[in-house]
Amino acid sequence: MYNKLLILYSGGSDSRLLLEMAKRTNNEIFCVLIDYGQLHNEELEYAKKQLQCLNVNYQIVEIKGLNIHSALTGNGDKGTYEGVSEWHVPGRNTMFLSIALSLAEANKCTKVWIGPDFSDRLGLFPDCFQEYIVKMRDIFQVAGSIPIELEAPLLGMTKQLVNDLLKSFNINHEDIFSGYGKLQS
Repeated sequence: MYNKLLILYSGGSDSRLLLEMAKRTNNEIFCVLIDYGQLHNEELEYAKKQLQCLNVNYQIVEIKGLNIHSALTGNGDKGTYEGVSEWHVPGRNTMFLSIALSLAEANKCTKVWIGPDFSDRLGLFPDCFQEYIVKMRDIFQVAGSIPIELEAPLLGMTKQLVNDLLKSFNINHEDIFSGYGKLQS
């Protein structure tokens, strides 16, 4: 069955694997890159160049004025929020998924893919837990003029498995970008 698939894309290992998986399906692919004031703004340029080289349609969406502090945003303070990863940005995936839902509906995409993996749960990113994805999936079914399927195909995979699969697709570490530094890709 032919579908239009929207992928939330960062150029990191998880989104790169999603893109490789999507290329092997019978889907028209559209990627969304989000500039949310991340300190590692070279991520967007890297992801954009990747998608251009791969001839994949994309759009960049800019969110301004959040002034949220984490290891990824604001002043780079690590460990600002209790009980979660130092890299946690409050509400990030909810913002991203709201944008993805809007763009999917406007572009008649029937599916949205987001790339959290099991390592994100272990790393204490609450908006990467399966329970969160299930609830957001329910919202995607009723929030617009058409039901849109939200899927997180990597949820059960460890970062090691993600990296092994990328290697099997001949995607090298130089072909991905991570704003998380040496901790993860």
